[in-house]
Amino acid sequence: MKKVTLSLFVLWAAGLFPAAWADSNVVVRVMAANTTSGNYQRYESPGLNIFKGLRPDIVAVQEFNYAGSYRDMVDDAFGEEFDYFRESESGYDIPNGIISRYPILESGSWDDSNMSNRGFAWARIDVPGTNDLYVVSVHFKASSSDAARRGLEASQLKSLIQANFPGHAWIVLAGDFNIYSETEAAVTTLESFLSDSPVPADKNGDTGTNSSRSRRYDRIYFSPSMAHTQVPVEMPSRTYANGLVFDSRIHTPLSEVYPVAAGDSGAVNMQHMAVVRDFALPLPSVEPPLQAVLGHPVYSAGEFQCALTGSTGQPYVVQSSTNLTESEWVPVQTNFAPFTFTEPDTSESSQRFYRALALP
Repeated sequence: MKKVTLSLFVLWAAGLFPAAWADSNVVVRVMAANTTSGNYQRYESPGLNIFKGLRPDIVAVQEFNYAGSYRDMVDDAFGEEFDYFRESESGYDIPNGIISRYPILESGSWDDSNMSNRGFAWARIDVPGTNDLYVVSVHFKASSSDAARRGLEASQLKSLIQANFPGHAWIVLAGDFNIYSETEAAVTTLESFLSDSPVPADKNGDTGTNSSRSRRYDRIYFSPSMAHTQVPVEMPSRTYANGLVFDSRIHTPLSEVYPVAAGDSGAVNMQHMAVVRDFALPLPSVEPPLQAVLGHPVYSAGEFQCALTGSTGQPYVVQSSTNLTESEWVPVQTNFAPFTFTEPDTSESSQRFYRALALP
């Protein structure tokens, strides 16, 4: 009678899951953009180039106008996988909107009782991780004489956000606030429930976002519950610890933001700089599966049977070999633990080895 040697052991699948079982984050880039140009308050090549070069994941867009199809605009500047929402109410000739790499689950527009040609655009976005992100895109009243109206807009927004979004929600409020002074009531109101710190800047430390870089019109506020997720904006050439105010006229090297041209931020009637903040959103922790255990072997008439236990419901593959050369391992069965596997014909081998691997 031929003697058959059977060996059972488990090989932990090191390297199969390089990061699958560890805590990790996804960096989400948020932009405030009122980067229209030309004579019609719409997005043209300079503003579209800035979108392409900075590669944001979520954009709060102001003056969301375009000469062609909005779907084509988003596809060209961002990608076909991006969602978008644009205000379409009657009379909104410079609407706000939101563009997102991640699915927009809900969206809408709240009436801005102080402005007739745009509202407050909002969206609930399915960002990576366990929390949704609520984004509001706004465009406050301009001019130095309208600080009181901006204060009313800020108060209205605070009431709307607190009434419509869950408590402790992740919230981003971004756009063109047209703030002339940090002493305005609008600033006090917004900072009573959202954060504006640290203040983004360009490579020279300049925080101004209007065309002359003298005032900080454009901002990205966020809820205190997100403060721990804010991270520096990493560009190939340098790190912007507080976030980035992008001005193509001074940014170097432009090769890192292709296809942006030096004059894009100074295009005719482009009155604002883009502002960027990055947030490292945590993904939920996933415990690694238990190592498989092969036990209760039965060998009869050339047929080998064995039980596998491990993490219940976790997929494992059982492999066999006649030697311990890595390239010689052959799958026997893949299943969800626990299960019993059978190899029906082992009679032609004088020895046989078995191992079990956890699968992703």
